[in-house]
Amino acid sequence: MSEAGTPGDGPTRSRPATVGRVRRLFGGRPNELRRPADRTRRRWNIAFVLSFLIALSCGVVVTTAVWNAESRTAREAARHRHRIEATTVGAVERVEANRSGGTSRTVAPAVWEYPAARRHSATISVPFGTSAGRTVTIWVDDAGRETQKPSSEAQRALAAAAAGAGSFALLALATGAVVRLRLLRVEARSRAQWEDEWEAVEPRWSGRLKREQEPGDD
Repeated sequence: MSEAGTPGDGPTRSRPATVGRVRRLFGGRPNELRRPADRTRRRWNIAFVLSFLIALSCGVVVTTAVWNAESRTAREAARHRHRIEATTVGAVERVEANRSGGTSRTVAPAVWEYPAARRHSATISVPFGTSAGRTVTIWVDDAGRETQKPSSEAQRALAAAAAGAGSFALLALATGAVVRLRLLRVEARSRAQWEDEWEAVEPRWSGRLKREQEPGDD
């Protein structure tokens, strides 16, 4: 009748199993046919997978950091930017190219008041076909000067995603290039070793050595 295992048997049995799993991960099961180059190649492939996961984690960290930074900037900007109504005082004047984006925009002269009783006038962007006397929504700073509106949530998300994807791609490509170069070197050494071993084995394996022996040779 077999004895039941004691609670202390668990850790004793799990330790060899854990060691075996780690050994199989980095070197595989013992095999006389597995060459050192095969084990090295396996380790570099594992290193590439691990570096890919690290690059992915870094991308997530960068995305989160950029999102938080952009959100803080947007909240700070929103405290000093105000949405008001401006009134156009003339027809559309011209369509000019925006140097940064290369797109055209329609502008017209307009006036507005901000803060109260403080009048401002400038040429602002307006929808095409806007006539004089129409109201247009604009954003101004605390002094009443026209400015850009705070970034939207979609813009912040796009900026964060672009930064995270860029950092992930950079790390993944860099580590991939390193692993690729190392694998090429391992492959070159493996082929050279195979050729050296084949030169030593081929005459005996093919029987060429016996055919070339002279009578009386051992």
